[in-house]
Amino acid sequence: MSSTRPYDAVIFDMGGVLMPAPMFFWKKLEKKIGLKEGSLVETIIGDEDANRAFKLLECGKLNAEDFEPLFISIYNKRHGTQLGTLKVFSGEKLSMDQILWPEMITAVKILKSEGLKVGLITNNAFLDRSHARETIPKDFNKLFDVVVESCREGVRKPDAPIYKKAIDRLRKLKVPANRCIFLDDLGVNCKTASGMGMKAIKVTDRSSALRQLESIFSIRLDVPPETRPLITREKLDETALRQFLAKELGVVAGKPEDFVLRRFGHGQSNPTYYVRCGTKELVLRKKPVGKVLPKAHQVDREFRVMKALGNTPVPVPKSHLYNESLLDSPFYVMDYVRGRLYLDPSIPGVTVEQSLPHYRKCLWKEAIQNLAHIHTLNVDKVGLGDYGRKVIPSDGYMERNFKRWTTAYEMSATEEIEEVNKLHDYLEKHLPRNGEVTLVHGDYRIDNLLFHGKENKVVAVLDWELSTIGDPLADLATFLFAHYNSMWHKDFPCIGHLSADEQRKLGIPTVEEVLQEYERCIGRKVDERGETKSNPSRFQIPRQLWNTYVAYTFYRNACIIQGVYMRSKLQQAASTNAHLLAPLPRYFAKIGLEMVKEKKSEEDAGLMILPSNLSEKARKLYKIVHDIVMNDVIPLEPELIEFYSDPTNWKDHPKLNALKEKARSLGAWNMFIARFIDPANKYGAGLTNVEYAHICELMGRSVFAAEIFNCQAPDTGNMEVLIKYGTEEQKEKWLRPMLDGKIKSCFAMTEPDVASSDASNIQGSIVRVGDEYVINARKWFASGAAHPHCEIAIFMGRVATEGKVSRLTQQSMILVPMKTPGVKIIRNLPVFGVYDPPAGHCEILFTNVRVPVESMILGEGRGFEVAQGRLGPGRIHHAMRLIGHCERAIDIMKDRVKSRTAFGQKLEKFDSIRKDIAKSRIEVEQARLLVLRAAHSIDTVGSKGAYKEIGMIKVAAPNVALSVLDRAIQMQGARGVTMDTPLAMMWVWARTLRIADGPDEVHLETIAKMELKSRL
Repeated sequence: MSSTRPYDAVIFDMGGVLMPAPMFFWKKLEKKIGLKEGSLVETIIGDEDANRAFKLLECGKLNAEDFEPLFISIYNKRHGTQLGTLKVFSGEKLSMDQILWPEMITAVKILKSEGLKVGLITNNAFLDRSHARETIPKDFNKLFDVVVESCREGVRKPDAPIYKKAIDRLRKLKVPANRCIFLDDLGVNCKTASGMGMKAIKVTDRSSALRQLESIFSIRLDVPPETRPLITREKLDETALRQFLAKELGVVAGKPEDFVLRRFGHGQSNPTYYVRCGTKELVLRKKPVGKVLPKAHQVDREFRVMKALGNTPVPVPKSHLYNESLLDSPFYVMDYVRGRLYLDPSIPGVTVEQSLPHYRKCLWKEAIQNLAHIHTLNVDKVGLGDYGRKVIPSDGYMERNFKRWTTAYEMSATEEIEEVNKLHDYLEKHLPRNGEVTLVHGDYRIDNLLFHGKENKVVAVLDWELSTIGDPLADLATFLFAHYNSMWHKDFPCIGHLSADEQRKLGIPTVEEVLQEYERCIGRKVDERGETKSNPSRFQIPRQLWNTYVAYTFYRNACIIQGVYMRSKLQQAASTNAHLLAPLPRYFAKIGLEMVKEKKSEEDAGLMILPSNLSEKARKLYKIVHDIVMNDVIPLEPELIEFYSDPTNWKDHPKLNALKEKARSLGAWNMFIARFIDPANKYGAGLTNVEYAHICELMGRSVFAAEIFNCQAPDTGNMEVLIKYGTEEQKEKWLRPMLDGKIKSCFAMTEPDVASSDASNIQGSIVRVGDEYVINARKWFASGAAHPHCEIAIFMGRVATEGKVSRLTQQSMILVPMKTPGVKIIRNLPVFGVYDPPAGHCEILFTNVRVPVESMILGEGRGFEVAQGRLGPGRIHHAMRLIGHCERAIDIMKDRVKSRTAFGQKLEKFDSIRKDIAKSRIEVEQARLLVLRAAHSIDTVGSKGAYKEIGMIKVAAPNVALSVLDRAIQMQGARGVTMDTPLAMMWVWARTLRIADGPDEVHLETIAKMELKSRL
């Protein structure tokens, strides 16, 4: 390490140094519940048993959940109290990030930025039995080079072994003990550190401790951590600047050390400095020195727009002055605004649950709202009417900027990049030229926004260098650049590598969600006084042009990065890493070309593998279903499972009924009715089977979801039968109420007395007597028959006739109202011990059941024909949902293995676990493609033509689901076989479908026959 410093590492304690010590919270607890002041600490220190238990807690031998009842009993005995519970550690789940002392974290970051190693040694505890709750703030493992936690190491301060662990790890970083400083608030801990060769600082006052560190290292620790010292070529005339600021702003630095000048490390454009004059904090932003591209780095325009926005709803730092002569290039000065700056749009180190509910989501929503503020300002009223040209069809904003970036690229080109040239040629022909006219920021991104220190609101929009009057959609596309960029780079962090589900799980809105929120916000016109007037129809994003805007953004960034790279070769770049950007222009251009690649029409699109390729109507329904399943149904699962565990609750859960109303009001209803059986969209949403397959997969994420959208079996198949084969009277009496979700149905085919997998065995008796049919039979596994709203059954049986009848024409299907005399539910059959309320799977006895002859479906002897029609799309719906089961299982797998520890390491580190996850992903992707192939075949050649594909997926999907679910259950251990996760329920469904949807053996035989007949 460096020989110019006296020390190379600083090690911090946590409680008492970086955040309040536990005693601080115990005193608050004593006051809150009326305990004697200091009694908690006195008990831990003074009682032998309590002290021993506390040491075991800190060494990870006990956890807070087990320590607390033990401690309560000791406390009650010692103090004569009768406390029932005392949440000393495991009470309110307060985020540690909320209680960290900002000045100490700033010091850690600055020390690290100066090249020092930073470490953490803390006595802490596991807060729960599963060790799932955080023991240190989430990002500490990234912030510190070495982290040593007593609960994880099994040793504690002041015992020497815990220090030795830290020393050994620092030694690997080439830092010996005598080159380390250790900070702790307890003298006994400092004494051990000193004895092991470290310099110890006892922290009785944080400010004094920081001053000691500043003195030792001759650096400032009270400056913004995102700043760094100046390198030689960045230095300014500090004397002239001090005098200038004193004269122009009246800010004076009495002593030399009261004047601080540092560089912000973030950014690739205009050099930006942090300036402190006495107590006044400022930011100086200047034009780069040397030759720059035309119309680039116009800090005068940046100063003008920020000055004009000072009294508008758009938050900007107060701008003070602009000067062109004092320094080596023009500059302006504004106030330094404190807040949270997130350089990474994923906002790492923060979970959705931390700090405030939906933390990231709130930040993104605030960012969108502020962009809408910018785009709805009256530029004339704020004095910016001449800030840029209005749209002229032949020379609009997009065209002018396209030419500007093209010129900039050509001037900075260091090689011929074919992809950039191709993207240029496309945009030259297809660039949007008639967009809206508003104030645009020009580079609106999360990392150009400063958020309030505690509240989720933007306190400053920064970096207005590219602002002008122009097309707001270019701004919006820039804002979403990180969503489309999938290659993470230090200077261009992205979230495009995350799936839509992963983004939502993190609290990050998807592209479509951002566009919709922007459209909502833009409907509120904001003037310079902050007054609002509803104007919801003012702006709609033309989706057909959106990809071109995104492609333009990638082209622009390719041109900008090429310029930055060129400046690095001239030693003029603001960033010290600019020389590493050479590959990015080509990569960005490739993405831009992908965005505008010509798409086939819906009719010619072939197999739509990804949800993003669906029609606009299907995408909207997909999002509605996704949001309801993820945000409403899955969170409700524990309550639903508890509700239906009660044997008396054979009824709909009231919250499910509310969700049904929500789904129906949004149009997500009866989506299973495919276009090919309902071409006029009389009954359903008019989707193709492929489109519905993607949506149905979402429903498979929860066993409760399908019914929310009236897409549950067996009603879906029964409704399809009535749509295709029912008379108008049958449709009016039974189909319409089923479509409305008012009644349920069942399908009575399987019989306990015969092998029902061979449908020709079905013996249910149907005898015509006059104008009626008389039915006698015993059926079982009639799913849905126990539901209180089940009013109709489709019954399959033989019509008694004289003479020999073909086995293909001996079966018929007939409608039987469940309230008809002679229909008796004998019992509800458990499936792997599960009764599946409120629908159930029933054994039904039909005794002399009489129904009108008009109840026959299609005609006598046409049961197989009806069955084949029913076995088309209806029979692959289960396969579609099974893919959703698998995806949910993989999510549960990943969550489990990342949080669970066994044999000294996280489960995710075990090779067998990793291979099982990989196998699961491979199998699910294969099964999904086969589901989509089957759905596509039904759409294009009909159910009969798709017979083989349907059979294949009916074998493949349940078997894949069973494999994936079995692995997920195994990773859960005993929990996996309980109802604490949905895995056990899903496994039951998957295993049942290997029989209920026709046994595998039958499907395999059918597939083999067709394959052997094939000439291909």
